Amino acid sequence: MLRYILLGFLDYAPSTGYELKRLMEESTSNFWHAHHTQIYVTLRRLEADGLLTSALDEGENKLEKRVYTLTDAGRAALRAWLDTPLTELPQNKDDLMVRVFFSAPRERGSVLAELRLQRRLHQGTLERYAAVEPDAYAAQMAALAGRDFALDAEFWRLTVEHGRQYEAMYIAWLDAAIARLESLLIKPSSD
Repeated sequence: MLRYILLGFLDYAPSTGYELKRLMEESTSNFWHAHHTQIYVTLRRLEADGLLTSALDEGENKLEKRVYTLTDAGRAALRAWLDTPLTELPQNKDDLMVRVFFSAPRERGSVLAELRLQRRLHQGTLERYAAVEPDAYAAQMAALAGRDFALDAEFWRLTVEHGRQYEAMYIAWLDAAIARLESLLIKPSSD
């Protein structure tokens, strides 16, 4: 998937590896992240495959930086991938669900503490999503690439809305799970 994310950003404008990492951190990392080293390894592989080219560019401060540019073959590969429908659901991996599944032997207080911590973390993510402004990001991208990103912003907005709804759903599930476990801790009186 990382290869298509990089091809997608390079379809917007030529960029350095550092710029691509920053662009990902500001956008796609909300649903797909990559480490710095993964990005550079993937860029080298894409270049070897002829999907992009790179050239050293001397920056304003005399530091050389490698700028990557999408080739026609890279653009065609991106379009082919975008035009091929996903026919299966993506695999979901959730460490917390694995821990909950096997938590019967755990002390209930520690399970509740973990669920409350997860709730705070998801609440923080939801608040970060609330601050995301696709139109502001579109203006930033327009300055970088020199074209209008209004239509792109509508698609970006869809991903932000997905993130907000997902976090709200996860928080609601955590609230219900916490309430259920708290009720398990209350022993019925033997009156």
